[in-house]
Formats: sequence, structure tokens, C-alpha cells
Amino acid sequence: MTVTRKTLWLSACTALVLAGLAFDLDGYPLLDPDEGRNAEVAREMAVTNDYLLPRLNGLPYLDKPVLYFAAAAVAIEVLGPTELAVRLPSLLFTVGTLLLVAWFAARLYAKDAAWIAAIATGAAPFTLAYARTVIFDAALTLFVVLALIGFYLAVEHGAAASSDRVAGHPPRDGPGEPPTQRPDGEGPVRPAATTWVAIAWMAMALGVLTKGPIAVALPLMVALPYAVWRRRARALFDAVALLLFVALVLPWILAVSREIPEFLRYALITETARRLTTAELGRTGPLWYFLAVLPAAALPWSVVVIAGWIERRRRGPTRSREGQDTTAAENAGFDRRLVFLVLWILVPLLFFTLSQSKRPQYLLPLIPAVGLLVAGLWHDARDRLPGMRPAAIALLGLGLCFLLGRELIANLVPASPAVAQAIPGTAVALGTVAVAAGLIALLAARRWEVALLCLSLPVAAIPFVSRELMDAIGEERSAAPVAEAVARVAGPETQVVGVRAFPLGLPFYLRRTILLSTVDASELTSNYLARHSRKWRNAPGSPLRPPGWWREVLAACQRPRIFVIRTQDAEARDLLEPQLPVVVRTRKYAAYGPCALSNLAAARAAESPVP
Repeated sequence: MTVTRKTLWLSACTALVLAGLAFDLDGYPLLDPDEGRNAEVAREMAVTNDYLLPRLNGLPYLDKPVLYFAAAAVAIEVLGPTELAVRLPSLLFTVGTLLLVAWFAARLYAKDAAWIAAIATGAAPFTLAYARTVIFDAALTLFVVLALIGFYLAVEHGAAASSDRVAGHPPRDGPGEPPTQRPDGEGPVRPAATTWVAIAWMAMALGVLTKGPIAVALPLMVALPYAVWRRRARALFDAVALLLFVALVLPWILAVSREIPEFLRYALITETARRLTTAELGRTGPLWYFLAVLPAAALPWSVVVIAGWIERRRRGPTRSREGQDTTAAENAGFDRRLVFLVLWILVPLLFFTLSQSKRPQYLLPLIPAVGLLVAGLWHDARDRLPGMRPAAIALLGLGLCFLLGRELIANLVPASPAVAQAIPGTAVALGTVAVAAGLIALLAARRWEVALLCLSLPVAAIPFVSRELMDAIGEERSAAPVAEAVARVAGPETQVVGVRAFPLGLPFYLRRTILLSTVDASELTSNYLARHSRKWRNAPGSPLRPPGWWREVLAACQRPRIFVIRTQDAEARDLLEPQLPVVVRTRKYAAYGPCALSNLAAARAAESPVP
């Protein structure tokens, strides 16, 4: 195959992956709870121009830091408060991660490895899902990947320099790279190891501003054992790098603590320590939870990695192709790149397995390591691609399951009738794509660029074949249908009151604050507000009201109000239905009112003579 044809195949594959990530990004409404809540925090940040303290429904939202909200708020400032604006940052953070992975793969292996690593990472189910979701993990992944790359290069740079000094060789920029010469020709110029350490710590600082201390823990738990193994543990720490970290993080912490004194204790104790060590926040799962999630999160590349490295081990130990700067461990058959990537997966996997907090998105920063492992397997393959046939067979089997079990899937998944009705069609379309891709991949076992396109196709096709399903899910899980109905009858003076209910996307779509009659504000899904609801209920201008307040204003409604309740709240429904018209009713929520207009109309009707 000529270089031109290979480039065309790789360009087509890249275009396919990017199309899958970006297609119909605003084609379905924001899904509650996460998307609706996070979008509203960003919208309020854009409206108030307060890029310091996140707020939800006018109240401090301290459950997550500021950076991701700020990025979404900037997008809102440019594009307006739309689904596209609030989903765009996740997509851009994901594209940034893919570019980083490509650059790192080229540095670790070869130019072809850049294509393989980026495409395999981008065509993984988790990458696709969280690139299209208003949530923090795509941003966190970018910063974790940058930190890990910085630490790896700092360790290897230092190890190469030490080896060169012992052997009398000129220093090199990194693993297997020739020295960069000074313009005057007097000697080599190379970026200091401290530069990479500084980059790593700056990336972790940005990660902390995105999702908290986990952005420090994840890179260090991988880099530290690797640095110890390479006898370069001190390479991870530098005074200037630590000062840069503090300079980026500390001003925001001090500013928020000045306004909310309990912030630091809440962030470190409740949101971090208790989340990891106790079941207090209700996010527990079985011990095997992540062991089951990770292979599915990286399909079909997880099959490539597992089967491919088993095949490689059967052939014998993989020796470094660099031929220089090897350690005793590498001479015994260890490839330091492989060691680093395996640590990148196994150490966080163990950490999250032992943690009491379990959510699938925690594994997103591990997906780039899977893509890099695929690149390590395939970039220099001269015959059959390791692990490709098992992956193709897995796709073929999965596709047949979708095709033959489409009705069974619809019955097994707990869903509304509308969602269940959309599942078989999506399963047939996705199953057809998977079967075709698996069959073609089996015939292309020796051409990695063709195999790469085939294995990427099913995941990239998901947004194209699931439009009907996502519309149905949006109708069920989004506040958009409620907001649309309320907006038709609510004027500028109409108050919207949540009665023990708060559709999290409702204020985003209505562009207004919602009054909430509640016991503890748990409807806002904020651990901080639930623990401090009494304080913020008494604050001036608070939207929080006592639990019985809504009955009082219903009995003497002096201004237009619409009441939103949970559909299954029989007590509220029985009190509202006899007095107010139904504005909208969905599976989860119902709205009634406006009360003042209804009362006024009833009074005028009573005063009018009967014709």
C-alpha cells in the first residue's frame, strides 16, 4: 500500500471518529441530573459574570470547583444558553486529550503510533459518551494525561542524563532521541527535567480547579511507583513546580473561603475523605464494579490489549527498539513504556476498587492508556496484528447479540414505553454496523490502518444510529418538556415554585430562579446545600422556603405562581388538582397553575350574571 493510500485510510478514520464525537451534539435536551445542574451553574456564572464562586439556583454550589463551569460559561457568553454551548467544552477538552495522546505516542514509539493511539482513544465508548456530556471528567482527563506525560518525560529525561554521564555520551532530550544542538554548535540544548515537572504540576493544579484533589492523587499514584522503579523518585518534585501549583490553586481557595468559611473543610472532608472512605454519600458499589466497567468502557480496544499482549508474551519478551539507555530491569525483558502504561491502568483501578465511591466516569482517565497500549502493539507489526482477530470476533458477537436479542434488551432495561420502543431499532442499526465491521476487520488482519477504521466504526456510529433513542431518553430525563409547557403560560411576573421537587434543568431552560419549598434542599443534589440548607434558607434573597410554605401561598395567592411537583407526590397532587389547571404532566413531574390568574378568573366568573 502506498503512503498516499495509507494517509487516506487514516484521514478517513480520523474524520469518522471526530464526526462521531461531534455529530448532533445539540440534537437532544440536557439530561438530568448532571447535565441540567451543571449547565445551570454555568449559565448563572455567565449571567452574573462571577467567575469565582459557582452558584446553583442563586445558591453557592461548592460540590465541584470552578474551571469547568467557567469554560461552559464562556461558551454561553459566545453562543448563548444552548445545549451546544454547554456541551462544547467537553468536546474540546476531549479533542485536546486526543492531540496529547497522539503526540506522546509518536514520542514513545513512532509516527504511525500517533494515529493508532489517538483513534483508539477517541473511538472508545467512554470517550464518546463523556465528550458529549456536560460533566467534568473530559476536562479532568486532559489534565491528568498532561500531568502523567510530564512526569514520565521528567523521569526518563533524568534517567537518560544520568546514564549519559556515566557512559560519557552527550545528553539526550528523551528516550531514544538525539541531542538538540545549540545554534553556535558548541553543545546540546535540551529542555530540563524540571520543565516537565513544572508542566505536570501546573496540569494537576488545573485539574484541582476542575474536580478537586483527585487531580493530584491520580497522576502521583501512577508516577511515583514508576519513578521509584526507575530510581528517579526525586524527579517528580521541584520547588518551582510546587510554587506554580500553589500559585494557581491557592488564590481561588482563599477567595472562596473568604466568602464561604466552611468551604475548605467541606471540600477536603465531606467531598473527598468521606466520599472515598464511607458510604455516606450513597455512591457505593460491589468490589468488582470497575473490573466489569473498564473492559466495556474501552471496547473493542480492551480486547485488543488483553489478547494482543498475551500473544506477544507467547512469542517472547518484547525488547526495547531504542537500543540505548536501558536499565537492568529492561535487560531482563521489561519495556519501561509498557511498565508505565500498565501502572497507568492498574494502580487507579485498584484505588477506585477499594474506594467507597463508585461512578463509571472515574475510569475515563484510564482510556488513553489503553489507546497507547494498542499503539505499542500495532505500530511496528509486520504481520498479523496482535489482538485484532479476537477484537473483531468480539464485535461480531456483540453485533449478533444486538440483532438477535433486540426485544430482550428492550424488556431487560428499565425504561418508559417510549424509550423501550426506541431500543430495538437502535439495537438493529448498531448490531448491523458491528457485524459488518467485525467481518471486514477479520479480512484485514494484516493492514492496521484498515483494521483501525473497522474497529472504530461501531462506537463512532452510536450518535448516528441512536437519534430516536436519545430523543426518547431526553423526553424522559430532561426538564425541557416541563420548561416548554411552563414558558407558554408563565409571564415575567410569574413565580415558579418547586414543591419538594426541582427539575435540575428547569431554571436553565426558563432562564430564571425557581423557588423551592423543601425540608433540606436535597432536591438540588448538592451535598453542601443539603448539609447547610438552614443557613441558606435564612440568607437574604434565598430561593429556599420552608416545607409547608407552598400551601400558604396557594391558599392566598396574590401573584401568578406555577407549582411543580413530582408526579408520584400524591399529597401535593390531591391538593393542587382541584384548584389549578394542569400545565404539563410527564412521567416524573407535573406543573399546575398559574394560581393568581386562575383565582381571578374564577372570581370574575362568580361575579358575572348568568345569561
